[in-house]
Amino acid sequence: MMSVIKKSLSAVFDHISECMAPIIPILLAGGILKMIVLLLTTFHILTGTTEIIMSSIATAPFYFLPVMVAYSAAKHFDTDPLIAIISVCVMLLPDFASLMESGEKVTFIGIPVVSATYAYSVIPIILLIYCMSHIVSFLKRFIKESLQPYFLAVSSILITSLLGIIVIEPIVSLISNTLANGLNTMQSEVPVLAWGLFAALTIFLVSTGMHWIFMTLAITQIGLTGVDYGIMVALFISNISLAGCDLAVFVRTKKPELKSMSLSAMVTVLIPGISEPSIFGICFKEKTPMIGNILGCMIAGIVQGMITVHCYIYTFPSIPSVLMFYSVEEPNNLIKAILVGVVAFVASFIITAVLYHDQKKLPQTEQ
Repeated sequence: MMSVIKKSLSAVFDHISECMAPIIPILLAGGILKMIVLLLTTFHILTGTTEIIMSSIATAPFYFLPVMVAYSAAKHFDTDPLIAIISVCVMLLPDFASLMESGEKVTFIGIPVVSATYAYSVIPIILLIYCMSHIVSFLKRFIKESLQPYFLAVSSILITSLLGIIVIEPIVSLISNTLANGLNTMQSEVPVLAWGLFAALTIFLVSTGMHWIFMTLAITQIGLTGVDYGIMVALFISNISLAGCDLAVFVRTKKPELKSMSLSAMVTVLIPGISEPSIFGICFKEKTPMIGNILGCMIAGIVQGMITVHCYIYTFPSIPSVLMFYSVEEPNNLIKAILVGVVAFVASFIITAVLYHDQKKLPQTEQ
């Protein structure tokens, strides 16, 4: 039973990761553009309508994220991407969005429609397109091939759109909002415990793909409210901590190949924010750096909970993208983010340096 659950969860995370992988460069582009707009606006270089146009360009990848997810998911689940896109675009139409935000009672042929926000959605869209792939396959069995150009698309779009509006989006939004509210409550009630524990677990979340659940939640929160209350901060802590572990291994090891690997892993996680080489090539392989990462992240997460750090722009957490933590309304937030990053790096470096020893190769037995 447990093995079935593990395989099912692994499959879910794999699907999410595969659907999101092609979209990440576009989101990174949007994040970089947002940081450029932020800098130019802060120094009064961008003003008036120029600022509005630039802000619109930077916001577009996030607002139309459901459309990109629909296309990527359709390719992943081997179904028609155009039907997927149209089925999702229905939910982004201005009139429909206004109806959902009006606060009035909404029904469809007597069926109540729960109000939900469709922009910035990720998980509901992936689930919807997965269902759509089965809907299209089912309809193809009953609609003659000669009639499919006339009836397949219209039937698929109608069923998929209504499924998303009436069932999937409201249910997943309710779950996401509950999770977000839970994190926000923990942030306000027990922030030290919440972020200390969450930061300590990030290495396992990333290695299993579970971090996509939280990253998509952070993207949605930033899109809807303009701020993430700690998820991206914890992932920033994790990356900086991994760099500290890498440096400790570089300093302590006497193996030339491991020195080279740890140095390249450190540069990779610090600059572009890619953590896999550090996680799989250093921490999991050498074991003691993993302990340094867990404890270092926990210490930095506790500091995060004590001083409260927010994130305002989505991008991969790294040194060049540290402006994701800057806000005109909260200028000290950037300093706080740098502080928790320094704590994560130093703590992880010291703990790993103390614990690490080169593993001895077992002698080969003669045949």
